[in-house]
Amino acid sequence: MPPGSFRILIAAALLGVPAAAAAVAFTSLVHGLIELLWHTLPEEAGWGAPPWWYVLLVPTVGGALVAATLRLPGHGGHSARDGLGLEPAPPLHLVSILSAALATLGFGMVLGPEAPLMALGLTLGVVAARISRAGTAPLALAGAFAAISALFGGPFVAALLILEMAAASGKVESRQLGRVLLPGFIAAGTGYLLFTGVNDWPGVDTHSLSVTTLPDYDAVRVADVLWCIPLAAGIAALLGPIRRLSTRVALRIPERPELLLVTAGLAVGLVALVFRALTDRPVDFVLFSGQTELPAVLAETSAGVLALIVLFKGLAYAISLGAGFRGGPIFPAIAIGAAAGACAAAVLPGLELTPAAVTGITAGAASAMRLPFFAALIGVLLGGAAAADTVPIAVLASATACLVAIALAGRREETADADPEPAGAR
Repeated sequence: MPPGSFRILIAAALLGVPAAAAAVAFTSLVHGLIELLWHTLPEEAGWGAPPWWYVLLVPTVGGALVAATLRLPGHGGHSARDGLGLEPAPPLHLVSILSAALATLGFGMVLGPEAPLMALGLTLGVVAARISRAGTAPLALAGAFAAISALFGGPFVAALLILEMAAASGKVESRQLGRVLLPGFIAAGTGYLLFTGVNDWPGVDTHSLSVTTLPDYDAVRVADVLWCIPLAAGIAALLGPIRRLSTRVALRIPERPELLLVTAGLAVGLVALVFRALTDRPVDFVLFSGQTELPAVLAETSAGVLALIVLFKGLAYAISLGAGFRGGPIFPAIAIGAAAGACAAAVLPGLELTPAAVTGITAGAASAMRLPFFAALIGVLLGGAAAADTVPIAVLASATACLVAIALAGRREETADADPEPAGAR
């Protein structure tokens, strides 16, 4: 083992607890802000549901708050359209990064918490490296491991996510992957000790990474396997236009990003209002990342409502991505995929809900990240008790969605080369 390796491993083990604690604190703060703005205040005001003006006002204020963070050091971090990154930010930039993410997630925009948690963990890892005088790159990744583990409910999903991200980025040589990522795996493990210890504390948000309301699924059926491939391809093809729409949104008023953020916040609120008027379902089905609402969406029995969830949440997701809000792309894509899967189960002959939901969840994650192993694992884990028998379905769905997403991305690049001035910029 190279010199200094033991110091790095010890530092990583010690880093896991504060990194996980910071991640749990942030997600709990987001959850508390959502509860305050969207449930507690309307209930105390005596409203059965937030009135129309309130649904428009809160996301608009969120857009203004995110716009304000652009003036701070770090400019609120990178846009959600850039996905997740493995580059640590300077500690001073964390103020604007976390503030922008809190305003995005708490005020109703359709993005997930994974990007700010990744940034938080990476920066804490850099700080730990400076204190311990150990390797900066391994400890930065170790901090990200521990922070993301708090979101995904354990070290294994986080390990696979960061392993695939590191391999795809090309920044870590293949022969060095194990040595560079081992400290992160240890940090995720020690951080998970804290996660399990505070699981029942009041005010602490620790969502389980499974949907316990799905029906039992005791054996893989041929019909479900046959349906999962075209369903996964369809979901990937559906998320492609959402990405293109987000690009068009990003081209609007590029010289005035603050105005775009405020306008986009208002638009997200309007999309949620139209959905509520058409379906008589809560705006929660359209707003937010979709992580908390996933069981309720999968319990919906109306194919029409599910189709409208896909449409309106997809539209709000595209606006949130394109306007430059700060957050992650994974969970909204999962929620859209899950709703599409449940809708397919309601209308396609011989397709059961559980394999359809696993297919949708997996295809959504695969389309958003193009990381097939991570997508298959998260699809299986969210399947809950049916996990063992949905593994082949998740694998096929992940591979299919990744291939379709990559093919669509290639076609977009060819179109961009052929037409260097995008239509939305004219």
